[in-house]
Amino acid sequence: METADSFNKKNSKNFINDHAGLWAILAALFFITTVIFAILYFGKNSDFKEVVAQEEQSVQDNQDLIRQLDSLKAEHARIKAEAGALADSLSVQDSVIMAQIAEIEGLMARQADYNSIKRKLERVQKISKDYVHQMDSLIVIQHQLEQKNEALNTELTQTKEAKATVEQQNVELTTRMNEAAQLSANNIRACCVYRKSKSNPEVETKKARDAERIKTTLTLAKNTLVPAGTYNVYCRISCPGDGHVLCAGKSDAYSFMNNGQRLQYTVKSSVNYVNHAESVTMYWNISEQDQKKFKEMRGTFIVQVFSDNGLLGETRFTLE
Repeated sequence: METADSFNKKNSKNFINDHAGLWAILAALFFITTVIFAILYFGKNSDFKEVVAQEEQSVQDNQDLIRQLDSLKAEHARIKAEAGALADSLSVQDSVIMAQIAEIEGLMARQADYNSIKRKLERVQKISKDYVHQMDSLIVIQHQLEQKNEALNTELTQTKEAKATVEQQNVELTTRMNEAAQLSANNIRACCVYRKSKSNPEVETKKARDAERIKTTLTLAKNTLVPAGTYNVYCRISCPGDGHVLCAGKSDAYSFMNNGQRLQYTVKSSVNYVNHAESVTMYWNISEQDQKKFKEMRGTFIVQVFSDNGLLGETRFTLE
């Protein structure tokens, strides 16, 4: 007699045997479903990764475009700043480049097609490269012209300085020649003399009471540069005290011109100068009327000797 437990086991075994095919189908369906889910999962994951990779590449591409555009703008600004006024000569190219840059920036702001932006950027880079090349050439030419101009200015300055030096040398030479071509005097001496006797008609004295004449002697130096001819020599004697000049009269007949100034002279001598050393002696006679005044003029007398060209020299003598 079968027990309940044996019966249940028998029924379970029969159930399993009767439904073995169904279980196989279910297992197959589960396996297939799992495979499908796996395929779908990994496929979607692969697509996701690809999308992420594309996004990352797009970001890199945009950053690269931005770097290239910024580099182009910076180089363009640099060359314009370096060129200065020369940039005006390429204003048309400059306008084209700036317009193209503005268009590219607009496309990038709208996130336009990358390839379209890149092609436009490549075109403007080419235009900019030509612009930079032309500007560099103009800058080089300008520098060469500046160097040539500086060299010419230096040469011109040196020429002017050399000319000024030659002119100054000529002036100095002319001055020296003019000075050399003028009369000069040596051994200028003045003193008072009086007549002591027939045998001794001229005695030098330093006493005012004995003075009868003032004697001035000098030697016109030899000078072959001075044209031979007759020259005037003027003796001008200034008295001690008030410094008045001894003269025969106050009219212009007893005066001469010196450096634009009219001067009275004491005595004048005309000398026939023939380029050799020439001794000159001049006397101023103290009149009997002036004897008393002259005796009171004790002190130092100043004697100046002039020619028509200027002062030849001076000397002094003292009376007691």
